[in-house]
Amino acid sequence: MGGGISTTSLASMRTLFAFLLLAACSQASATSCNAVSQALTNVQRIAWAPVLAKQLKVSSASVNQSFALADWRIIYVETPDTDSPFLFFHGDPLSTHFITLWAGAARSQEEGAIKAWVIKNAPGIPEPLAACFAWHVTKVRNR
Repeated sequence: MGGGISTTSLASMRTLFAFLLLAACSQASATSCNAVSQALTNVQRIAWAPVLAKQLKVSSASVNQSFALADWRIIYVETPDTDSPFLFFHGDPLSTHFITLWAGAARSQEEGAIKAWVIKNAPGIPEPLAACFAWHVTKVRNR
């Protein structure tokens, strides 16, 4: 008898390796934003832009992104007059003023601190939306 690996053992190891690789790929494709809607229509962009510009007291605004969960929304706006902020709303942006805003750069290792900042400064925001925002600004935005 030889001391090698049997064909059955080799097949089992290949199956296990394939399973582990699939699990790793599935986890990598999952994000902190899976439960959050990122839909943004042209109608919303057009309707929100002047309202948000007025709230920010700037000449104009361009709505570029939206993250929504339940009755909360985070909207990313570009303006010619300020750093581009993310505006946090509890309710309809057309009829409510933003609660807080966030602008600036974030490093990958700051994800936890940014999530904590969101929860503190936007009281009542759903945890998955806070997590999505923190993940987005630390892991996706600067790619």
